Amino acid sequence: MAAKRAIEQSLPVPLFNDPYAATLAGDEVENLLTKWRKVAERQGRSLEDVIIKRTRYIAIRTRFFDDLLLATLPQLSAPQVVILGSGLDTRAYRLSWPPVTNLYEVDMPGVLAYKSHALRNLKPNCRHTMIAGDLENLQSGWIARLLEAGLRQESPTIWILEGVVMYLPEPSAHSLLRTVTALSCPGSVLGIDVVKSGSILAAQSAKNADRGRVVRHWQFGCDEPQQLLRGYGWNAEVSQPQDVGIAHGRYPQSMPIHAEVGGQQGNRGIWLAKARKDR
Repeated sequence: MAAKRAIEQSLPVPLFNDPYAATLAGDEVENLLTKWRKVAERQGRSLEDVIIKRTRYIAIRTRFFDDLLLATLPQLSAPQVVILGSGLDTRAYRLSWPPVTNLYEVDMPGVLAYKSHALRNLKPNCRHTMIAGDLENLQSGWIARLLEAGLRQESPTIWILEGVVMYLPEPSAHSLLRTVTALSCPGSVLGIDVVKSGSILAAQSAKNADRGRVVRHWQFGCDEPQQLLRGYGWNAEVSQPQDVGIAHGRYPQSMPIHAEVGGQQGNRGIWLAKARKDR
């Protein structure tokens, strides 16, 4: 993901600015470009065309959550943001945060240690805290550590679950949503992306065919994200990537029935949602 964000910067009009992704991605940037040059040659297309196709969803998703954050932060007097499964996210360093913002990142300790070391010479633009924890295991202590670090349950929180729930078994995905809800007061905001059930079928087919480097790990999908989130007390506004205004020309109106990664029929696609807790 970091490599794709870095490569997005090479396009004439990137959808977002991330000057730190290349540092985190390291050799993976050139590894991807080497593969994509071969694809471009084989298909008789330009490398730029291949890059646009291979980075389109990550670019749209990154910009979608950037915009959600930047639009919501001014509405909060003392903003607090939690990025769950933050991975190699660089928003702490690249976005303009209100100085009083508390940003918490939760991910596996090895991931956070790698990022902290790679970006050790940079200063975050907010009050930044990294919390080690396994989102699939609610007993791993991250909830207690998050509260001990200063998360205020009585104040609205912005939660970002970017590229998270599709990698969890279904029971774990629901447990995580219940936990986020329990930690949130009314007025909290949630940003989340969810794949459709057909994409899970395609992912399983890709895994069986030993293809799909990323999607083969997907486990949880949902065809009714508004209903899913409403069940946990969140009023959601849901979009597909092709319907997001900034996505014009970057994403197809519909996904092919026979996916590149597996050839499994089904209703494939991805939802992007921003939701507010009503109760």
